[in-house]
Amino acid sequence: MKKGYVPFSMFASLFTIVFLFIVNWLTTPGEIWAIYPAIFILFWPLNVLFKLQNGYKWYSLIASLLLIIVLLTINLVQTPEYLWILYAWLPLLYWPLISFAGRQAGNPTFAVLASIALIMYYIGLNLFFEPGFPWFIFPTFVILWWPLSVTFARRPMLYSVLGSFLVTIFFINVNVLTSPNVIWAVYPIFTVLWWPLSIYFFIYRRTA
Repeated sequence: MKKGYVPFSMFASLFTIVFLFIVNWLTTPGEIWAIYPAIFILFWPLNVLFKLQNGYKWYSLIASLLLIIVLLTINLVQTPEYLWILYAWLPLLYWPLISFAGRQAGNPTFAVLASIALIMYYIGLNLFFEPGFPWFIFPTFVILWWPLSVTFARRPMLYSVLGSFLVTIFFINVNVLTSPNVIWAVYPIFTVLWWPLSIYFFIYRRTA
């Protein structure tokens, strides 16, 4: 990448940010909304600068902190009565965590421990803010795919069976918690069962 692209990205970003603040001041001076797109625009020169210096790890850290600042500002300005930033800040920090971990991020032990920490955090939020409904099962379902993929992705048959089991447990729980009088979980469960069946018949059975 040419070094001239760095000052160009900085100048173009600064010019755009100044333009946004002028528009903000002329149209709605009572509401400072230009700060939100301005911070996102800063990702352009930051990306160019760190890419030129092969500093992806530090870029991930700075970018995550900027995103957290943006979300925190929006939270405190628009809905200060409810701190929803608590749901987003920790997953954003996992980006630099994985970047600094490097190859260790692909280690099953690292994936399991990091996933457990994130799941426990959401369980704590669930119990503290909204104990009436166990919504932590939704982020838990998503998070569990990380250690599952890292550990079993190279064994497609076992991975498909465990993945189907995870999906089945998830939909059964959602069905029971949200609409126990209507048994609708059988439909997505029936669909996901084709995953291990396809692996067996089109890969293992063919090579047998």
